[in-house]
Amino acid sequence: MVANKEREQLWRERVAQWQASGTSQQAWALEHGFPIRQVGYWVRRLAKSQSIPALLPVRVTPPIRAAAAAVPISLCSERGWTVTLPSNVPASWLAELMRAL
Repeated sequence: MVANKEREQLWRERVAQWQASGTSQQAWALEHGFPIRQVGYWVRRLAKSQSIPALLPVRVTPPIRAAAAAVPISLCSERGWTVTLPSNVPASWLAELMRAL
């Protein structure tokens, strides 16, 4: 049981290093010699145990002016994918999408 706690603490430190690096999980795993799936597993596991969202960080921009209201919403992940949505997507639907991701 001690080994499990030590392993979890080690991966907390590794996940923090990955997050501070600003690189994708894949790039960080390859650079440090870890299997990509293992890094992803620990990111998800630690996020669940801490009840923090897995999609971090979030950048919020100033409110859009009425003239520029047609600017789409883009969600970008550290893994490299982007989802672009129209600006008139209901906030409740967007919240549900974020929970599903």
